[in-house]
Amino acid sequence: MNKCILFFDIDGTILTEDGTRIIPESTGDALLEAKKNGHLLFVNTGRVFLNVEPMIRTLGFDGFVCGCGTHIIYQDKELFHHELDSSLYRKTVEITRKCKMDVLYEARDLNALDGCMEKNKALKELITYFTQDGRRMVSVDDSEFHFDKFTAWYPLEYTDMQKEFKEYALEYFDYIDRGIQGDYGMCEIVPKGYSKGTGIQYLLEYFNLPHDRSYAFGDSTNDLPMLTFAAHSVAMGGSPEVVKDKVEYVTGTIDEDGLAEAMKYYGLI
Repeated sequence: MNKCILFFDIDGTILTEDGTRIIPESTGDALLEAKKNGHLLFVNTGRVFLNVEPMIRTLGFDGFVCGCGTHIIYQDKELFHHELDSSLYRKTVEITRKCKMDVLYEARDLNALDGCMEKNKALKELITYFTQDGRRMVSVDDSEFHFDKFTAWYPLEYTDMQKEFKEYALEYFDYIDRGIQGDYGMCEIVPKGYSKGTGIQYLLEYFNLPHDRSYAFGDSTNDLPMLTFAAHSVAMGGSPEVVKDKVEYVTGTIDEDGLAEAMKYYGLI
């Protein structure tokens, strides 16, 4: 088979989301076999590179598309990084505070937190997970604070405040609705014009590969830009219907060896 380029989301695609956060043996074996068959393998994630844990980095991927297309790495070399206008840092903090939002600001080299967070169980779990191995965390009031993108949670009862925030965000960013977590709505905020899809486009041009050799595997709404851009798209079992409706093939869940199944279906392994 001609060399193809494969893009993989992390959570729910490579890594289980049941709290154990493990990589199924079938997944690791399938990735290794695809690489032996000469294909290029890239993680394509909303996470910044700092938050891609070592067990993912050591799986043998050729590179990483991080921060929803804002940072691209190939064989430990940085090919691309988008930096925001620094005037947006403080402006964004001010509006998220005004709208009573909990925020995880993410950059390739640091994380920053802001908000109340006392009742936000999802964010508390994320903080524990992202700080357990000493990842750099700063205050939004520190002089070194900056971000590439951010994820925010808002109390569902504050509809007017959320409307005000969304109006601000859409002026400078793309707004990804990530649904409801408990008593909170969740959104992912990415610089305008960047997505998991633009990351695929960049690498197809970099490697001079035709579009029909691109494959994407994911399971959530922030995967839609890559799933709709790639020539061949796979939704993991358990994905929302809005994701399943947009893909070429729906496979089993991660626990049902869904990733390996899909790669066999396409003859990649």
